[in-house]
Amino acid sequence: MILKLIIFFIAIGWVLSSLVKYFLRSKLKQFVDQVNESQRAEYRQQTRPKDGNVNVDYIPKDKRGSRGNSRSGEYIDYEEVKD
Repeated sequence: MILKLIIFFIAIGWVLSSLVKYFLRSKLKQFVDQVNESQRAEYRQQTRPKDGNVNVDYIPKDKRGSRGNSRSGEYIDYEEVKD
């Protein structure tokens, strides 16, 4: 009789510990998801350009090498025509 009682309490303890672990993991996952979402929202709010301006952090190098200024574009010779 005593042996059955000990086995019963061990089984109940094992089941309860498994349930507690399951619920703690689910609550911890919900908390982590909530913190991650708040951090994403804060990051989006901080990185949004103000007044519709666009900030460029990276300008790629010109693939043609150093044949002139890459910002000026291609030079086209022209003549002014007067009316």
